Amino acid sequence: MMEKQLISWLKLAHSKNVGPVTFWQAIERFGDCEAALGWLKSNGRAEVIPTDRSIHHLINECHKKNVTLVIGEDPCYPARLKELRDAPAVLFVKGQVDRLQSEMVGIVGARNCSFMAKKQAQILAENLGKVGLTIVSGLARGVDRSAHLGSLESGTVAVVAGGVDIIYPPEHEELYHNIQQNGCIISEMPIGMKPSSTHFPRRNRIISGLSDGVIVVEAAMKSGSLITAKYALEQSREVFAVPGTPQDPRCHGSNHLLKQGAHLVQTVEDIIRVLKPEFDLNTLAEPEAESYVASHRKFAIPATLKEEILLGLNYTPIDINFIAEDFRLSTQEVMAIILELELEGLIVRQANGTVSISNLVA
Repeated sequence: MMEKQLISWLKLAHSKNVGPVTFWQAIERFGDCEAALGWLKSNGRAEVIPTDRSIHHLINECHKKNVTLVIGEDPCYPARLKELRDAPAVLFVKGQVDRLQSEMVGIVGARNCSFMAKKQAQILAENLGKVGLTIVSGLARGVDRSAHLGSLESGTVAVVAGGVDIIYPPEHEELYHNIQQNGCIISEMPIGMKPSSTHFPRRNRIISGLSDGVIVVEAAMKSGSLITAKYALEQSREVFAVPGTPQDPRCHGSNHLLKQGAHLVQTVEDIIRVLKPEFDLNTLAEPEAESYVASHRKFAIPATLKEEILLGLNYTPIDINFIAEDFRLSTQEVMAIILELELEGLIVRQANGTVSISNLVA
């Protein structure tokens, strides 16, 4: 890519009042960025255009931080994403840029999800990676984190709401670095920009736009995950949902998607049959019943640990060992907390050693 072309592209993309839709309309009307910039100048709008100095500074900072700039005309730009009328004009990429050329599927869900949702997200990600699909998610807590963990080996793409050099949430620092080994972190936001609430919906359209389909593992009504599913439908992507217990509000949104016609997901085969019908399902090994790759980050036990464990439970029984792995605790430590919760009548211990919340919990 010629430097002059890159500079003019960045100038137009980062001009005031020029969003993604306006950018592509300007390219269609004027033919290229130079012509569009020339029209702005000739109509007394030169002040909305970034200076050469600011653009050169942005390019230099990207080089320093090992961030690759991928513009819409670049061969590395994802073909699926470019189909959107509001496709980002520029992508900032940290990690393996070629990962953007792979077939992708999005996995999203609640931040304060149940243990079962984390387990489901991770197992789905692991097995979808085995059939050659790259997992896309948002690097958030909960389901997103589990989806990335499950696909570290096969490759994963994290779409973030701020600059790709900003680690958010901070506790995902190790995951942030691990993703870049066989995947990448991407954003349409310039480096150095901290994420804000207005950025997340824009981030969500990129997750669905990159993907052939979006899987909602667990989501409440009026959640960001349902926004992603809405974008997926508007972009003619497939929408999948994992059914959840009706008593848990965290499942109301994903269950609603099923009512609206989303593909029901009970096993990974339900997804593969839709997205990769040519794949021989007989070659896919059965996952271990309790398969789970725990994070290696250090975990500081919070003062409200008992409340956090209770929050992670629902009416679906979960193995105590899974809880221990998720919190980086010993089984003995978790057993002590489980005993207290059981004595308080808040949980039910099953005969096989699994636990779930009791009917007394609202």
